[in-house]
Amino acid sequence: MPKRYSLSEFESKELLRSYGIKITKDAIVNSADEAIEQSEIIGYPVVLKISGAEFSHKTELNGVKLNLGNETSVRDAVADLYKSVDGQTPLLISEQVKSSREFIAGVTRNDEYGLVLAFGAGGIFTEIIKDVVFRLLPASREEIRSMFDELLHKEIFGEVRGEPEVNLEKLAKTLAALGECAMDREDILSIDVNPLLIKDGVPVAVDALVVLYE
Repeated sequence: MPKRYSLSEFESKELLRSYGIKITKDAIVNSADEAIEQSEIIGYPVVLKISGAEFSHKTELNGVKLNLGNETSVRDAVADLYKSVDGQTPLLISEQVKSSREFIAGVTRNDEYGLVLAFGAGGIFTEIIKDVVFRLLPASREEIRSMFDELLHKEIFGEVRGEPEVNLEKLAKTLAALGECAMDREDILSIDVNPLLIKDGVPVAVDALVVLYE
């Protein structure tokens, strides 16, 4: 059986960006000074994470620091993360996207069905609600758009807490791009975007994991 390996979050998101998928502003840093410099370029508040393919489950390692709003908080977060990992481990600094709507999206290569596109409600209740729909790939843009009608909580696409309604055309384009990426790359086993947040009506891939066959 072919060996599997994961791309880092940064590498995964850069691959998605090459297919036109909107991602967060990110930078790899190796020190507190670099983290502060990049934070000022990206704009506060920022998120700091442990980077590297071996850290695909960062939250379990306490490897994510949120709501960093100034130089002091970034410096403290770097010091805290380096208590958990080697001081030579690269870190990822990202813009923090504020959104009331959270989705999950991805593609899995299945031995029986081939490539399967998934899209659904995200957030802390993902495992409980299980509001997820699927399409076999390749799928037309119309078939992808029809996924939205099958969600149990379609009202989430409308205006929420002062945020504009979701641009469904851009959302469908994002899902189509995920499928295109997986179809182009035969070495891709899976693509997982979690969360896919909505910013100003447009989907943004905030975290991503691409798993490849070796």
